[in-house]
Amino acid sequence: MFEEFFGFKKSPFKNTVDLDFLFWAENIKESYARILYQIFELKGGLSLILGEIGCGKTTLSKLLEKDLKEKEKKTLLLLDPLISPSAFLNLLAKNFLEGENYKKSKTALRSELEKKFISDPFKFIILIDEAQLLSSKLLEEIRLLLNMEIPEGKLLQIVLFGQMELKRKLKKYPAIMQRVAIAYTLNPYSEEETESYIKHRLKVAGGEEDIFEKEAIKEIFSITKGYPRLINSLCSNALFVAFTRNKKRVDKEIVSLIKKDFEFHLG
Repeated sequence: MFEEFFGFKKSPFKNTVDLDFLFWAENIKESYARILYQIFELKGGLSLILGEIGCGKTTLSKLLEKDLKEKEKKTLLLLDPLISPSAFLNLLAKNFLEGENYKKSKTALRSELEKKFISDPFKFIILIDEAQLLSSKLLEEIRLLLNMEIPEGKLLQIVLFGQMELKRKLKKYPAIMQRVAIAYTLNPYSEEETESYIKHRLKVAGGEEDIFEKEAIKEIFSITKGYPRLINSLCSNALFVAFTRNKKRVDKEIVSLIKKDFEFHLG
């Protein structure tokens, strides 16, 4: 509704993953570089990306999926890990065995997968989002897959993206925890990054970068503490209120007006 009013080509603050809006915050740059280093150089098997809700883990996972496929890596992104070990192995076989008969026992599937990994080493990567939901049985299956190796490194690279509870969960599984080659925690944006993020999304959407006044951005940071998902929601609502008031700028008053709408987010 407000897109035409502000001159946007598309909505700038939708809470869906759109890599056209990718903002290279420092923590995204660092986590991205570490994962690529682990995959291409260390070949250590398991990477761990942690972060609270709304910190950008799913965006990072989809960015890596796109870029790794462009680098000709066989990459599978699992967005919902609430599946059985058998279903998980069948999913791997369907994606990695390329039309072979994969409806076999778990043991047979592991054997077929290992043969494939050995025939084309270091080409296969699994990205698992919402990994804090992994069951103990599926974690055990991951452990078995990580046992597949040659002297140069682990044949299969796995990256787990999860909320902070994932770290507490993995501590109960030392056999998994000991296999973590790289771990990184995504933090919310600083006030300066919050300002840059808002201006970046406005620009990509085709609008003016100064739609949000300086004091409004300070208030947005104060309310959201720099969490991208909350920033998006708050900015989207602020733009709508400005539109209903026929105002081309979002000021602190508008942001303060809708602050109560976010109390359920903030606790």
